[in-house]
Amino acid sequence: MKQKIILYPPTLNWDFLTQRPQQIVKQFARRGWTVVFCNNTQSDKPPEEVEPNLFVYHSFEEVLKLIKHRSIKVDIFYYTWAKSAQYVEDIKAKINIYDSVDSFSDWYEYEDDAIKKADIVLTSSQFLYDLRSKSSESTYLVRNACPESYINKPSQIPEEYKTLNGPIALFSGAIGSWVDTRLIRKVAEKYTTVLVGQEFGKECPSNVIKLGTKDHDDLYNYYAHADVCLLPFNTKLEITQAACAIKMFEHMAAGKITVATKWMETEIYDEAVLVADNDDEFLAQVDKAIELGKMDTYKDICLKHAKENTWEKRSEQILKAINDYCLKSGVILD
Repeated sequence: MKQKIILYPPTLNWDFLTQRPQQIVKQFARRGWTVVFCNNTQSDKPPEEVEPNLFVYHSFEEVLKLIKHRSIKVDIFYYTWAKSAQYVEDIKAKINIYDSVDSFSDWYEYEDDAIKKADIVLTSSQFLYDLRSKSSESTYLVRNACPESYINKPSQIPEEYKTLNGPIALFSGAIGSWVDTRLIRKVAEKYTTVLVGQEFGKECPSNVIKLGTKDHDDLYNYYAHADVCLLPFNTKLEITQAACAIKMFEHMAAGKITVATKWMETEIYDEAVLVADNDDEFLAQVDKAIELGKMDTYKDICLKHAKENTWEKRSEQILKAINDYCLKSGVILD
């Protein structure tokens, strides 16, 4: 039996952070599928096998030629950027899956086409599920998660932490328009606060210690040895309401409590995520999280939530959606 092929079009680079698309295609590769991941940065570099069965292609034009000449026959075309639906006719996959992961105004004009051409629509948050299910009956809610291998794994104190006075509050990821930097600044006025990540169109507060971006495996150490992890998103923005932050699950995997502003996706993890409606409440929850984090009971609560929300479990949801579609449509994946 030949290996089934899943293709992901140029949207982001394989080594740019470790986001939902990378995590999902890893799960397919580990289940025996051949993954063709097309890097966003195009070059004449040859394809690289970055994991068994997982190939990063640096020329999408080359991939399209291979499809045209039938050297590659795609079983599933998996895309997370709505505009990528323009390639559906060229790729000729047996099943097209649109994974709706954000709600950006710049994408609005492409959403209808992305959903119309998709046989299956995945969504990463309740907000997006409620939105996309109005247009497609084959819409599924598949939230973000953490890798099983990330849960309670051995860790080392980061060198940068050794010179800092605790407690340490951590914000990881990109400082984008959706991040409430006022809250980070206020936390940093009381506690040593670090950014592990980068500025992304918005400045990090000057009283925060910038540690730069880290490899995904190394990032765990920064979670595990912080005293509290922060998720201060601006809840007035649609992009926040549509968000299901991966870092929230990775905090849990390290046994750490998250303090978050309150929206649908942060309210559902009792005691592992402490939510706040306003600045004063957020700061009070940071105080509380630091104290609770000293108790093994709360570490165990976080780990329990992490074990219930892994990429392995999410891949099972996706495979079930694919199987349901095959049964309904008669499509056969060899």
